Amino acid sequence: MTCLLCDRIEITKKGQYPYLIHEFKNSFLYLGEHQFFKGYSILVSKNHYREMTDLPLGISEEFYSEMMKASRAINEAFLPKKMNMCSLGNRVDHIHWHYFPRYDTDPRFFDPPWLMMDQFDLSKVTPREAQATIEQIRHFLI
Repeated sequence: MTCLLCDRIEITKKGQYPYLIHEFKNSFLYLGEHQFFKGYSILVSKNHYREMTDLPLGISEEFYSEMMKASRAINEAFLPKKMNMCSLGNRVDHIHWHYFPRYDTDPRFFDPPWLMMDQFDLSKVTPREAQATIEQIRHFLI
């Protein structure tokens, strides 16, 4: 069985994944292919680890720093009321973190973002449409 995120990393390394925001030492930050929550992004470990506790000590500290840099950049770019960050891995057991900026205008603000998954496909963005949002986040990663 192949790993969806390992496949995405290989495509990224070939320069063929259009939703890349930034390459860190240990991870890639991608814009989500849906933007139900403006700025929704995913941080993916470059190496296949199942759990955060599987990361070697030095890498875990660096990865955490990358997580915080990504969160700050998204936060500065969009000024959400709240940033929901989560890592579940039940469907894809490769370390990745979801960043859901949450706004006052969100439908069902107090609910977890997963309860609105059935609406995510309605907010798909093309690579061209995604470019401005990607650039907005990149600006705060420099």
